[in-house]
Amino acid sequence: MPDEYVELEYDQQRLAASRGVLELAVRQLRAFARCATGSVNEADELVEDALMLFLAEDRVVDEAGACFAELLRMFRTAYERNDALLAGRVTPDDQLATLMQLTLPEREIAALCLGAGMTAEQAATLLEIPNEDAMCLLEGCRSKLRVQDIPEWPFTPAPNYHGDYLL
Repeated sequence: MPDEYVELEYDQQRLAASRGVLELAVRQLRAFARCATGSVNEADELVEDALMLFLAEDRVVDEAGACFAELLRMFRTAYERNDALLAGRVTPDDQLATLMQLTLPEREIAALCLGAGMTAEQAATLLEIPNEDAMCLLEGCRSKLRVQDIPEWPFTPAPNYHGDYLL
């Protein structure tokens, strides 16, 4: 490409913005993963797997909600594959042990709604389940958990995130 078409400063700013959005989405995914797996170590390994899958494709990373949604989708795939292999071998961390008494769908809803402060509708969109199912799961979680049972990690989207859509 001829030099007159390259705008180095713009490309550097775009890269820095993309890196910031991706870092924010990965931090959010780590918090979710810890609630879903019950283990900080297992969560971090699966987040790394999801991030590697994400980075393997050339994508534009400019919106935190969409980035988080895509990373979450990849994490759930990686977790589903590893769950059968790790069943019974991972001891939950003490602060997350109560969560492990819930089913995986309940833990996911608890993480997104009770931990991150999302609505059941937003969580349903991310988890690709019907709103009614999300509401039922959330009510079940509320009846089984105490406030201190789930770590709080407020969902903090990037400045250009629009709360009315996540994908």
